[in-house]
Amino acid sequence: MARRLFFAASVLAVALAPCGASFANPIPTQITFGPSTSGSISLGANTVTFSGVTGLAYQGVPSGTFSLGDSTVNIAGSNGSTYYLGSNSEVMTFWIGADTLVGDLSVASVTTVGQLALFAGNFLVSSATPGFINTGFPVGALVDADFVTYKGTLSSGEVIADPVPEPGTFALVGCGLLALAGVLRRKF
Repeated sequence: MARRLFFAASVLAVALAPCGASFANPIPTQITFGPSTSGSISLGANTVTFSGVTGLAYQGVPSGTFSLGDSTVNIAGSNGSTYYLGSNSEVMTFWIGADTLVGDLSVASVTTVGQLALFAGNFLVSSATPGFINTGFPVGALVDADFVTYKGTLSSGEVIADPVPEPGTFALVGCGLLALAGVLRRKF
C-alpha cells in the first residue's frame, strides 16, 4: 500500500511541476503607455484629430517610448456620450529596450465623461522584434487597445496581447501525465 501511495505521489509531483512553472513569465504581455509628452488628441463635432502624440511606454521593468501617427478620423455616428468612428488606421510604434513593435491602431469608439475620453479599438501588429514576439505580439496578431485622454492629452493606455500559448501546453502535458498515472495505477 505504501509503495502505491509513493508511486502516485511521485507521478502527481512530476505532473504538476510543469503546470506550476508554466505561469512564471517575468515579462507581462500587456504594454502600458502614457502619459504623452507631446502632441494632442482632439474630439471635434465631426472628427477626431491625432497630432504629434508621443510619450512613455512600459512592459514590465524596462521603460521606453511610443508614437502615434497623425490623422483625422470622421465620426460616423453617436449614441449619447459614445461616438463611433469611421474606418481608420493610425501607425503606432513602441520602443522598449532594444525591441520595436509597429502596427496599425484602429479606434472603433470614443466615450466621453466630462473632459475625459475613453478610446477603444484594436492594434494589428505589422512588425515586431523577438522581445515583443515572445510576449504575445507576433506579426499579424490583432490585439485589444484602449487609452484615456484628459483635456486633449493622452493620460494612459494599454495594448493587451492574447496569452502566450505555453501555459496551456504545459497544463495539457500535466493532465496527460495524470491520466497516464491513472492508467498505470489500474494495471498494477
